[in-house]
Parts: sequence; structure tokens; C-alpha cells
Amino acid sequence: MLWGRFGLVAGLAAVTVAACTPPSPSAVKPSPTTSSSPAASVPIPMPSQVEPLATPPGVASPLVYPRLPIRAGTPRCHTAQLEVGFITGFAAAGSIQDTFEVRNVSATGCWVYGYVGFQTLDRDGRPVPQSINWSTHSYFGDSAPPSRILLPSGTTPLGVEPRTGHAFFNLFTNDVLCDANQGTVASLEIWPPDEFEPLTIRAQTLQGGLQFVFCGGFELNPLQVQTEPKLS
Repeated sequence: MLWGRFGLVAGLAAVTVAACTPPSPSAVKPSPTTSSSPAASVPIPMPSQVEPLATPPGVASPLVYPRLPIRAGTPRCHTAQLEVGFITGFAAAGSIQDTFEVRNVSATGCWVYGYVGFQTLDRDGRPVPQSINWSTHSYFGDSAPPSRILLPSGTTPLGVEPRTGHAFFNLFTNDVLCDANQGTVASLEIWPPDEFEPLTIRAQTLQGGLQFVFCGGFELNPLQVQTEPKLS
């Protein structure tokens, strides 16, 4: 296993979709309609631990952060309002899970809903062939179905507690069905739901300790208020 050079990504896609180009906005469930009254600021409570789960050895139970209420008139988030980071990852039995985090860097609260678009790029900025399956199931556990998540302004930086008011998604792949040393991924393009412009980040964790790698395809779960899926 090539742990230490990559991010996590687990489980081969059960149903794969060619994704060498950004996912079509129509592939994402349309954003709910909201009224036009002004959005109000929301106090940020502290996170709480979920009940103990039967997690794999050495894997901590995921943090579940409070779901903040969305006031009528709060707009949907756009690319320019957001930043995203590759936070951490781990591997088990040839499967990989990577965790990504999204926060609002604008002065206005907004909400996100659904699945992100995701494209790997090589050192020349060219798309790397890949396949994607959007799912709420994985080898590492299950995520909740898509739901609206409020991203208020003025939250902590990526990876810094408390991370209430941030959103998370996981990416799953494997490191045994290919040579992960070939076709090194240099950067990642990530489209917020229903957006046409991506955010581009380097294919390493924020601390630079893990390199993102994958074998052919991966699964993505929807944006969540918890850092990792729950084992059932």
C-alpha cells in the first residue's frame, strides 16, 4: 500500500460516470427556491461527538457539527464565496478515504446543497482520465442524503476548530488496482453544487503531508455537516 503519498479515496464506483469534464449542473438536484428577505447572522455553537460507533482500529468516531438554521432569503453559495481544502485521509484493506472541507470566505451567509463536481489535473493542467460515482454508501460507512447546509460568514479557517458552519465531503478509491506512482495528480478542480466555475487546489493536504492518488475512479458523497461517514 502506498500510504503517505496520497489522500484518501475509497471503494471502486458501483456505477461510473465519465467525468473528464466538469459535471453538468443538471446532474445535481436543483437548488430549492427561497424567499428574498435578508439573511440574518447565526451564532456558532460548538461541535459535539457522535455516539460511539464500531469504527475500524485506529479510526476515531467522526465529529458531527450542529446543523445551523437557514433563514428565509439566505442565498445559495457561489464559487467566489467559498474555499475548499484537502484536509486528511486514511487507508484500510486497500481502500482509501479522503476528507475535504468547504467554508464561506465572503461577508454574506449562504447555503450549499448536494454533490460537488471533481476533476483531477496533471502537471500540465490537463484532465486526468477518471470516473465518478455519486453515492451515500462506501466501504467506510454511509453518509446522509443531500440536504441544505448553511455556511455563515466569519467562521474559523479550514481545519481549525470549531468547524461549525463548514461543510465536508469524502472521496473514496483504492490503491491496489493500479500503480499509483503513474500519472501523478498535481491539482484538483472542485465545483460547488450548481456552479460553473471551479475552485482549484493543489493535490496535497493543507499541511502538505499527503499526496492525492487514485486508481481509475472514485466515489463522492454529498456535502455533510460531519467529517466522515458513519458505519452502520
